[in-house]
Amino acid sequence: MAHLLQALKDEMVLRCDYITLPDTLYIGGGTPSLYRAEELGGLIEEAKKVWGCEFKEITVELNPEDVTHLYCRALADYGVNRLSVGIQSFFDEHLRFMNRRHNAAQGIKAIEAARNVGFQNISIDLIFGFPGLTVDQWRQNIEYALQWEPEHLSAYQLGIEPGTPFYKRYQEGLLQPVAQEEAADQYALMQGLLQTAGLIQYEVSNFARERYGSQHNSAYWQGACYLGVGPSAHSFNGVARHANVRSLWRYLKGITEGRLAVSEERITPRKRYNEFVMTRLRTVKGFSRKELEKQNCSKNLQRHFEQASARLFQQGLLTEQDGYIAIVPSKLFIMDRIVMELML
Repeated sequence: MAHLLQALKDEMVLRCDYITLPDTLYIGGGTPSLYRAEELGGLIEEAKKVWGCEFKEITVELNPEDVTHLYCRALADYGVNRLSVGIQSFFDEHLRFMNRRHNAAQGIKAIEAARNVGFQNISIDLIFGFPGLTVDQWRQNIEYALQWEPEHLSAYQLGIEPGTPFYKRYQEGLLQPVAQEEAADQYALMQGLLQTAGLIQYEVSNFARERYGSQHNSAYWQGACYLGVGPSAHSFNGVARHANVRSLWRYLKGITEGRLAVSEERITPRKRYNEFVMTRLRTVKGFSRKELEKQNCSKNLQRHFEQASARLFQQGLLTEQDGYIAIVPSKLFIMDRIVMELML
């Protein structure tokens, strides 16, 4: 693990010119809390040194079983000002089903530790739409989370993706996906409860109190350039997307030799249009027609958008307010279907 930490620092140096003066730093996409706080602090200090800046938002993803008061205190001392805690559920039977290492009591203790240290920007992750989750349990999960008055809450439907243990169980006939109607009802229940509690939905899976939306993730959805370091990390420089090799061995070997094992995908006008529509319609705000025009779309792409969006407006799936086109909030659960109608 020490070799990987050093490689991450070395990659920052190798790619320091990829972006300039980043505003945010996000340590996640895996299990960063397996590292000691001092080790994560070393990454933060290296990033500050490489880019010569102070980050407005520094987020660390935490697994509840790794969290202690001292751990949170140390992270705060290194400048971390936002924590994303992977609670997933407050029911032990759900956590066992999802093969999580923590239990409900550890989830609660993790939030308590973060609050007691003084963190004022805590995000809680929950999962819905999986077999065995009842409406009452989902309501209780949300209400339990709200007891801690989180500044931010993210909720995702459990996916049965190829290559995962869930997919293997599905293929063996041991797991049946939840009906989409049932998952949609759970999603709608969540929207209502969180709105009542004062958390504003700003993206299909994300809710926050005013001024507490994730600055880092919001930048993705607005098409900003970003750099990702580490195996499988993705980056975007405005012209092309770059993906680091998945193999840890190949990644470490490349960094040791002072080169990067990276693949490149150039962004064609068609891809730019598709990505623009897909990412912007994830957000509740959506996008304006002027913003779409700035993507330098061809007349064919613009014509396709006008024709496809007209059908979606007629079906009550899209709305346009104050010059911004967005998915009707009650239809965000079927965002993928709506976006596919607009993509080419």
